[in-house]
Amino acid sequence: MNAAQPKPTAPLAPAPGEVVPPVGQDQGQLIQKELEDNTLYNWLRELPAKLKSGASGNSKIIGGVLLVALAGGIWWWFSGESKKTEAGRWRDTNNAQSPGELKRISDNYPNTTQSLIARRSVAEIQFGTEGTAKLDNGETRTAAIESIEKARDEFLKLADEFNKLGDKTLRAKCLRQAAEAEESLIGIPKAGVNELEWTEGQDRGTVAKATEYYSEAAKAIGVSTAAGERFTKLASQLREKSERKDSMPTPREVGKYLHQQIKAKSPDAVPLFPDKPLPPVGPIPGTGSEPIAPGKPLDPNAPPPTTK
Repeated sequence: MNAAQPKPTAPLAPAPGEVVPPVGQDQGQLIQKELEDNTLYNWLRELPAKLKSGASGNSKIIGGVLLVALAGGIWWWFSGESKKTEAGRWRDTNNAQSPGELKRISDNYPNTTQSLIARRSVAEIQFGTEGTAKLDNGETRTAAIESIEKARDEFLKLADEFNKLGDKTLRAKCLRQAAEAEESLIGIPKAGVNELEWTEGQDRGTVAKATEYYSEAAKAIGVSTAAGERFTKLASQLREKSERKDSMPTPREVGKYLHQQIKAKSPDAVPLFPDKPLPPVGPIPGTGSEPIAPGKPLDPNAPPPTTK
């Protein structure tokens, strides 16, 4: 064999799934033949002409079928878009961390489940971080009390909203949180009430309301469920503590005592005995010095007192 003559090459194997037409037949001709044998293809190809000429006796039926198919396609498209929108709302809600971001979720997606979830998260921050966590500080106590009241009111509103949606679980959770907020306000006077002496009807929170919210939470989730039994027990325990006749203090008495003690440590606290002026200090025994008026600072440069 001549070295310059090219070597014969083996035929390439067909790729997987590739149709190799028989010798002498064109690939396009084979496909056309398969389509011609397809009854559905023929029917669809001839359908426009039949509808135009009215040759088909079932034109109304065919038109109805097409309308149903068109409506189904539109529904399928909008359903897919709706799912994408819903997924985007949940993603934004899960990524929101601060109260400002949560409020934007509520404003941007009104009348949605995500809006209610965001509002509940804001109320939880008002109740915990901005509320109970700052109750024991005289400087932040007033703002903390107001924050707890806002959270309680919002939990009650959300409980009604979730009830309209038929979500018993979140309704029960909001009612439980409203009960906890109400309970934390027992023994704290309403705004404008004398902080040293006030009656039980002037508390910001009451035992009656707290037990009512616990009981409603139990009914919402089911009194026979584990959560329902726990809520019922909390209501019963709170009621029993408030009706004690022994020496044990009631929740209101504890709250009132703590409120007075914390307010007494505040820089702008009201004196515990405003009608009784503090007595003057002195005289210093054995020195013969004059009494020092309350609030009068000592002069560090004054000569030491002399004894008689």
